[in-house]
Amino acid sequence: MAKRRPPKIQRGDSSVEFKLLVEPFEDTLTKRSGIAFHFRTAEEFQNFPYELVVEIKQDGKKLFFDIAGLRTPMSGFPRSGPAMCSCEIENMENGNYTIIVDRRGKQVNQFKISINNGIRLLRSINQRKFIDLFTDRSKWAILEG
Repeated sequence: MAKRRPPKIQRGDSSVEFKLLVEPFEDTLTKRSGIAFHFRTAEEFQNFPYELVVEIKQDGKKLFFDIAGLRTPMSGFPRSGPAMCSCEIENMENGNYTIIVDRRGKQVNQFKISINNGIRLLRSINQRKFIDLFTDRSKWAILEG
C-alpha cells in the first residue's frame, strides 16, 4: 500500500521547504545555556502540526543536520501548523561554524555562521536552496505565500 502524504495548506510555489532559526538559549532554572536550532516547514499542515525528525552530529566546528522526515504528533488534538523540531547544543565556543543540512539524502545546503556576542550568518553556500537560515525569530515565524 502506498504511503499517504499529510494534507497541507498550500503556500505559493517557493522552492524553500524548511526554515532554520539559530539563536542563543539560556535556562536559568537548570543553569543550561548554548545555541538552539529550531527547524520548521515552510508549509502548514491542515490536521496536525507534525514533528520533524532531525538527526544532529557535531565534528568540531561542523554541525550536521539530517532531516529524515515527518512523525505523527503525540498529541491527539487536531490543529493546523507547521512541522517543527528543536535541537540544543550547550556550551558552544565563540567562533565560526559550518552548518550542513541534508534533506533526506537528496540535497545538501551549507551555511557559515559566526558566534561571538550574538549569532550572524556569514554566507550561504549552495546552488539549489531548500532551507533558509534565520537569526531573527520574528522573520523565521512569518510564512510567505
